[in-house]
Formats: sequence, structure tokens, C-alpha cells
Amino acid sequence: MNSEYDSFDLIFTDFYDKNYKYLVKYLAIFVNDKNMAEDLAHDIFLRVYRAKNFDVAGSRFKHYIKKAARNIAIDHLRRTAREDAKAKRLIPIIKELDETIYSALEDSVIGGEVLSTVHDVLDEFSERNKKIFNSRMFDRKTRKQISEEEEISSYIIKRIENEICYTLRKKLKDFID
Repeated sequence: MNSEYDSFDLIFTDFYDKNYKYLVKYLAIFVNDKNMAEDLAHDIFLRVYRAKNFDVAGSRFKHYIKKAARNIAIDHLRRTAREDAKAKRLIPIIKELDETIYSALEDSVIGGEVLSTVHDVLDEFSERNKKIFNSRMFDRKTRKQISEEEEISSYIIKRIENEICYTLRKKLKDFID
């Protein structure tokens, strides 16, 4: 191995051990978060180690790490401020989107339950009564048109409609205002 790098490792380890706690405390003053201060301190020491620069690790090392710490802390605070500003702009959008999604989800669940209930109620009636009800409600046919097609009186058509509607109202009472 290269003895220059071996000696750097020894010097670096010694400076790391002596200055780590000091650097974390110094960074914590800027960022007000001990965990973030530790992460930033590790970043500073990692940069120094990767550079393997004896000038940096020399007598000016404490001055260098203080300056590096201040710069990294400022960069971190700027980045955090930008992210906070972005989040503040996005929060109303996200909140509105969440409300829309939950409303749509609730509507679809309720809609699904309503449709299922309507289907179940219609299944309780005969095919002929279902056909008459569907023609009247969904195909928008008049009682007169249905009466001519099915050869039954308007009174019977009205009675079928009322019976099915009553059953629907009873089963859907929780969904209807």
C-alpha cells in the first residue's frame, strides 16, 4: 500500500475522533436537528477523506471543517426552505385532490351500493313488471306507448311503477335525503 495514504488514514482517524462531537454541536446550532447535524458532519468528513488532502487535514483542519460546516448547513437550510415553500404551494392542491379522490371513492361506493340495491329490488319482481318499469323509467316511454306494446291498461302500469318505486324507496332510504 501507499504509505502516504496510510499516514493520511491515521491522521484522518485522529482528527475525526477529536472533532466529530464538536462539529455535530456546531452544525446543530445552524440546523436545530441533531440527527441532521450528524448526517451533515459525516458528509463533511467523507469529503475530506475522499480528497485525501494533507493540507486540509493539517493545522487548519478545524478552520476548514467549521467553514465547510457553515456552508453545508446554509445549503441544507436553503434546500429545506425551497422544499417547504414548494410543499406549502402543493398542500392546498394535494388537500383538494385528496378531498376529490375521497369524494369520488365515496360516491362510487355509494353508487355501487345503490345500483346493487336497485338491481336486487328489480329482481324481486317478474320479468314483465321489470320490463314495464325499465321501459317507463329508463327508456322514457309514456304509459300509453307501453300500454299499446304490452296490451295492458295504464292503471296497471301505474300500479307496477308505484309498487316498484315504493320498494326502492324503502330499500334506499339510507341513501335518499
